[in-house]
Formats: sequence, C-alpha cells, structure tokens
Amino acid sequence: MYFADFVTYGGERFYVSTDLKAGKTRIERVSNEAFERFILNVLTMPDPLEGTAGKEVSE
Repeated sequence: MYFADFVTYGGERFYVSTDLKAGKTRIERVSNEAFERFILNVLTMPDPLEGTAGKEVSE
C-alpha cells in the first residue's frame, strides 16, 4: 500500500510517496507547473460510474 501527497517546503514543492510494505519513502522535487497539470488532470477525469449510472440491471 502506498501513501502519497504533495508538500511545500522552503518555497519548493515536493511529491512524497511511502511504500508501507517495503518501508521506503521517496521524495521528488516537482515544478509548480507539473503540480497544476496533475490537479487539472484529476479535476477533468471522466467519472467511471457516469456511463453505468443510468443503466438498469437485468434479472
């Protein structure tokens, strides 16, 4: 299982991910533009349930 988040330290943004099974943490510096792109991609991601929400289940 992984935990991941973006943090800001000293005016710079970092991506931090932790692999709980292996007990390893990875820290990468990312640009503000890359962070903005990530957020926009998440916000504009299509809803995977939207196509199935209106369908009836056959018995």
